[in-house]
Amino acid sequence: MESHKEIPIRKFAVCTTFNEKGYYKYGQRMIQSFLANWPTEVVLYVYAEDVEVKEFAENLIVFDSHKTNPQLVKFKQLWKDVPKANGDISSILQLSKRSDAKKNFKWDAVKFSNKVYSVFKCANDSDVSALLWMDADMFCHSPITFEEIKNLCPDNVDLGFLGRTGKYSECGLYYMNLESENVKEFLNVFQHYYDNAEQGIFTLIEWHDSFVFDEARKKVKLKELNWSNGLIKGEGHPLINCQWGAYLDHLKGERKTLGKSKVTDLIVKRTEKYWKNK
Repeated sequence: MESHKEIPIRKFAVCTTFNEKGYYKYGQRMIQSFLANWPTEVVLYVYAEDVEVKEFAENLIVFDSHKTNPQLVKFKQLWKDVPKANGDISSILQLSKRSDAKKNFKWDAVKFSNKVYSVFKCANDSDVSALLWMDADMFCHSPITFEEIKNLCPDNVDLGFLGRTGKYSECGLYYMNLESENVKEFLNVFQHYYDNAEQGIFTLIEWHDSFVFDEARKKVKLKELNWSNGLIKGEGHPLINCQWGAYLDHLKGERKTLGKSKVTDLIVKRTEKYWKNK
């Protein structure tokens, strides 16, 4: 009798981070919507910054970001009092002359360090084979199955992301195949930009995580899946216009106050109940 080996189930996890203000403004809603709509096989790792998370579930694991992530603490201690690392580029001539120099977020390395060091920590410590980063201002509006997640994050791909033609990627959501040696190299390069910031991020023309993410991608040979390929040119909202929009809404910017992305953000026809309810 022929024996059949059982095909192992890939372990999936999602990680996110927020501070106290973010938790009450959008993070709590994100957690609750995730627990309501994602399969219990997928673990949500939360790196909470100075706030107690009130939600409990078997697939929710919460860490105190500052107590458990010494590399993050080291970076923030080193750069917290340095103006250029906190969005003030007024003294940096080659950057301050740019037309977008008043958009301080593009150079707020300390702010975005919470996000990237959570990714580095989770990727290094967890035992999962597939890890998704998800911004805490995401809203999981409709149920998604484990099969659908596997289809969106296939095991023959190193990295899944939301690309925009002529602009840096939208890093509210991305997928990393942690079983891939290419991804391990990518994460090392990505983190090196921060660990060695003076020779890393501060040599770039923008210092926010999305720009650094793309720079790291360029340095490593990766098999990539651009979920929003060909959809967005320049500024735009790739997540809700690609397959992920059937399950997720990203409340970036002013949308956090609105509680939902705008109808004008959609460039494709969505049939889900969430999007029909305007």
